[in-house]
Amino acid sequence: MIQQKPWFKVFVWFLTTFFLFLASGVIISIFKPGPSQIDGMKFMSGMMSAMHNSIMGITMGVGHNRTIVRILATSYSMVVPTLAFSIAAGFAIRFLRRSGKSVR
Repeated sequence: MIQQKPWFKVFVWFLTTFFLFLASGVIISIFKPGPSQIDGMKFMSGMMSAMHNSIMGITMGVGHNRTIVRILATSYSMVVPTLAFSIAAGFAIRFLRRSGKSVR
């Protein structure tokens, strides 16, 4: 019988333990008390300090830095000419190689 195999017993034990912890987690999450105002304030304070030290917080201050704004404006103006030059150079390299001897 399959119920007498050791691997089946371990499998049933694992499933029983899993569902016990799952049911415990659901019951605790349903009947736990809500967060207090102090908990909410601590959470918001932590999120604000994390935001100031993250990339998102740094990028929020980019608009106030005139040097970075000038660099971004210059790079925006250079995007289209750079793309046009690179596409033209790519076609030129492709056609110059095609005019030479082909190994195929």
